Amino acid sequence: MVATVKRALFALVTLLVVLWLVPSPEPRPPVREDRLALGTLVTVKLYGDADSLASLFPLAFAQFDRADSLMSRYRDDSEVAAIERAAGQVVVTSPAVRAVLERSLHWARACEGAFDPTVGALTRLWNFPDAAAAPDSASVDSALALVDYRALVVNERGVHLARTGVRLDLGAAAKGYAVDQAVEALRSGGVQSGLIEAGGDIRYWGEKPDGHLWRFGIQHPRDPNRYFEVEDIGLAAIATSGDYQQYFSEGGQRYHHILDPQSGWPARRLISATVWAETAMDADILSTAVFVLGAERGLELIEELPRVEALVFTETAGGLESKATSGVQGRFRFVD
Repeated sequence: MVATVKRALFALVTLLVVLWLVPSPEPRPPVREDRLALGTLVTVKLYGDADSLASLFPLAFAQFDRADSLMSRYRDDSEVAAIERAAGQVVVTSPAVRAVLERSLHWARACEGAFDPTVGALTRLWNFPDAAAAPDSASVDSALALVDYRALVVNERGVHLARTGVRLDLGAAAKGYAVDQAVEALRSGGVQSGLIEAGGDIRYWGEKPDGHLWRFGIQHPRDPNRYFEVEDIGLAAIATSGDYQQYFSEGGQRYHHILDPQSGWPARRLISATVWAETAMDADILSTAVFVLGAERGLELIEELPRVEALVFTETAGGLESKATSGVQGRFRFVD
């Protein structure tokens, strides 16, 4: 009896040693597809069996195509263009456009116009990403007179612009909306985990197959070879606005695409703002608002909001200075 127990224990120990020595199989890398949509590179990464996932990518990219057809300021046949042409009249829109406009107005009011969906006259004037020279002050002032989110009315009847000449620009909302819709489409299609990135907007869902927490890198605003690694803080949507994404230099001054709706010129208070939220649309809009507001007012706004965090950078004579909301403090580091 004793010998039998000893043999069983020896066999068990031998089995455990063998299992420890044999490396566990590497988790499968994500299945990935990249496409250009909404004027930016969209990357979709899905975890699971490659053969079964291949047919699901169209579910995601269809959401970006739909957002482009409805909300692009570059298309004459979009609903945004129809609203502008019918200034002073009520236009019945799709639920998607209505949802983006309602959320945009919500945040415009909350940040007192630091984010403004009617900034289109200014963005057309500056013409990023093709801009090569700053417009003259008189042109900026003329365009600025047409920027006022209070001229955009959304109610149960529909949508209308109260002033002729007001132009919409939903670039800081439509992209995030498309990311959110793509995630929901893939989850409904049975995809258990994945990640979508679209021009600085990220949203992920599910668990990584290797069991590790999600970690993300935010580009260093002045050194493309460095980034900030940030721990998973429990919010699945991330967006970054920075003055290094679309810009040109003139007279020793950097001119970038994030315009201050109050002045008509590029915002100068920050060089980078990253926001975490529960939806990509909220993160996208709020990263723009925080960038315009600056560190003090921007972080104050975010601290007042539930389930939202932010990390911002300013440039000083000594280098970069970072500030963060309470949920991010101490949870990021430089990485080369």
